[in-house]
Amino acid sequence: MKKFFNCCFELEFYLKIAISCTITQQLFFLLLNKLKLNFITEVLLYWLVGTISFYATGIFIEKLIKSDDSLTRKLTARVKKVKKQSFPNFTLKGIIIGEIKALITALIIIYLAPEVHRGNGLILNMGWFFMRIVAADFCFYVAHRLLHTKLFLKIHLKHHEFQDTSSFVAGHKSLMEYIIVTMTDVLPVFIFGYDITQLCAWTLIGNIYNLEGHSSLSIFFIPSNFHDFHHTGFHGNYGINSFWDRVFKTLNPMNKKTGIMFPVNSIESKLNSIFSELNIKKFVNK
Repeated sequence: MKKFFNCCFELEFYLKIAISCTITQQLFFLLLNKLKLNFITEVLLYWLVGTISFYATGIFIEKLIKSDDSLTRKLTARVKKVKKQSFPNFTLKGIIIGEIKALITALIIIYLAPEVHRGNGLILNMGWFFMRIVAADFCFYVAHRLLHTKLFLKIHLKHHEFQDTSSFVAGHKSLMEYIIVTMTDVLPVFIFGYDITQLCAWTLIGNIYNLEGHSSLSIFFIPSNFHDFHHTGFHGNYGINSFWDRVFKTLNPMNKKTGIMFPVNSIESKLNSIFSELNIKKFVNK
């Protein structure tokens, strides 16, 4: 039964990403379908969607949600207590350098990746996003695990300067790590090809779950303290989600969050409570 729920837990995450991306792609399709986008406009659109969604998501989590102590306590996924840390302030220089890197990345991807126009077919797009998140998770797992080896660890240490994670820690990494992680994220694009509406949808949803995953909160996409435990424990939990860590036996135990946004966890928790009560009653009756 536990293996069944673990499988459902991981499948739920992948499906949630695929469904969210598909809905977002449909919106982008409605907006862009009648427009003729050339190379430059596609690059600028892709870059703008990534930039706006990154800062908007981070500000929403850090300034709005975390400003409410009761809401933060309710949504927190963290179990292990860590020392509070002050995060680096944004500087104009840092923002400009970051946006130059993002723009160059967008330009390279749009220039090199094979473009495939897939329209607004729901099944086709959902299948693309599902394959993309599974493949991206595997690519990230391999790269992230390598970054924790002795040979490459120095590249990754900047990202681990903070145990008391903030959403914006998602972007706190060295230039070399930025290049490596970007390559793992876009590799599936070169495998499956891209439609600009899919690429924009993936970037928007990807930023949301990435920043949520580094916020120590469990709002919509993050069903446990999986990645938070990686930052506080340093080893294990190398994937985006727990699937590949479970396959390769690098998974550290997680505390799953229940609630309306995480039905698999809620059902599992409810059944565990029922079975626990039945066992207690049996013991008492004996």
